[in-house]
Amino acid sequence: MRKKIVCVFLGLVMMLSQTMTVLATTEDQLRQEKNQAESQLSETNSVINSLSERQTQIQSEINAMDADMVDLMIQIDAAKTDIANTEAEISNTETDITNKKAEIEQTKKDLQDAEDDRDKQYENMKKRIQYIYENGGDAAWVKMIFEAEDFSKVLNRADYAQSLHDYDRDQLEQYVAVVNQVTELKKNLEAQKAELEDQKAALETQKASLESQKADLEGQQADLQARIDEKQAASSDYESQIATARQQAAEISDLIAQQEAELNRLAEERRRAEEEAARQAAAEEARRQAAAEEAQRQQQSSEDESSSGSEADSNNGNDSDNTSDSNANDSEDTGSNTDSDSGSSDNYEASGDSSADSGSSSSSSSDSEESHEEDNEPSYSAGSSSGSAIVAYADQFVGNPYVWGGNSLTNGIDCSHFVWQVLKNCGVYSGGYTTSGGWRSLGQPVGSLSEARAGDVICYSGHVAIYDGNGGIVEAKGSQWGITHDRSADCKTILAIRRFT
Repeated sequence: MRKKIVCVFLGLVMMLSQTMTVLATTEDQLRQEKNQAESQLSETNSVINSLSERQTQIQSEINAMDADMVDLMIQIDAAKTDIANTEAEISNTETDITNKKAEIEQTKKDLQDAEDDRDKQYENMKKRIQYIYENGGDAAWVKMIFEAEDFSKVLNRADYAQSLHDYDRDQLEQYVAVVNQVTELKKNLEAQKAELEDQKAALETQKASLESQKADLEGQQADLQARIDEKQAASSDYESQIATARQQAAEISDLIAQQEAELNRLAEERRRAEEEAARQAAAEEARRQAAAEEAQRQQQSSEDESSSGSEADSNNGNDSDNTSDSNANDSEDTGSNTDSDSGSSDNYEASGDSSADSGSSSSSSSDSEESHEEDNEPSYSAGSSSGSAIVAYADQFVGNPYVWGGNSLTNGIDCSHFVWQVLKNCGVYSGGYTTSGGWRSLGQPVGSLSEARAGDVICYSGHVAIYDGNGGIVEAKGSQWGITHDRSADCKTILAIRRFT
């Protein structure tokens, strides 16, 4: 009967161990997938940062090109203004040339009139000279004088002749003056016209140069605009890539959150499985003891019945002997059962080490864990409750492996078990095991990191560590790193700081 109960108990323990091993395997796989997702999220964020830096650089180049474009537009506007002014000057010069041409034409007309007057005067003079010549020249004058009836007529005729002579001379001098004046005016107007035409040619050359400069600036503007369009297209492409990467990062973050929730759910299932295993183990132990006591009682009753016909003294002696024998047998049975139970406890504890968060939910499970630690780890005398002693004790295990759900400071442990073992072995915490989230409600609260001291427990989302008092933490970091003392306390968002010293 007792062997049957022990077999049933061992089978139950093996079944629960297998269940917890499956949970541990699932959690390990999910933890690996979560680590891969976090790594992918980190790479995606790096890509986003790189794309953002490149986009910022391109935008800076676009801004510089925009400034160059403004300068070119100002230069083009200035060239257009100069061209307009030059065209106005050319128009004014052309007007002046037209006016000079008109003046020249008028001067030519005046000159022609003067020449016509000269020819007329010349014809008149020729007639007078011809008349005098045909009538005897000087003899005619003498004859005219002597043929006069009185001297006054002679004087009058002489005065008239002198007047004709003076008139002819005056007319000749006026003609010469007019001809000289008109000729000089025409010469000056021709010179002014030539000068205006030279000025017009220079202005047209200047206009052609300005138009060439304007065309060159417009070519530079078109080239610069093409480069700006190219840069803006590249910036838009980077913007699209950044948007895609951010969407991927958001999806990865959602996946990590789901994985974290699933890990918490599995951890809760494992904790309940451990509690159920401990409860069933305790129930089996109680049933085993009750069966043993019942067997002992039945054996005692049989012995009492077989010796009922003996004498009172003999019966007392036999009863005493039987009682001693029975007690001896009980002791042997108890020792046997104890050995069997110890073996079962060891098997259960081994299973607990490979599963996640193998906490203590009963006194027997706690005793098994303490015995397991004594068998697998060196002994440290860290009885001091000072924060520096806690940190010094924790530093002894830096470099040892990380095992999710593990509870061995030397062979493999996770973050919550690491904090629990360190505080427990340093004598500052005597409670049972708790998860990383459970540490947030234990000990005394600390307001901020600036108020934290060595030995304080810092709680993060899904993680817990020991503060070293100098801005760093000692922690069971992960399977890739093991137990480390290389990160700052603010490497992640701090949810709580608790003090146990």
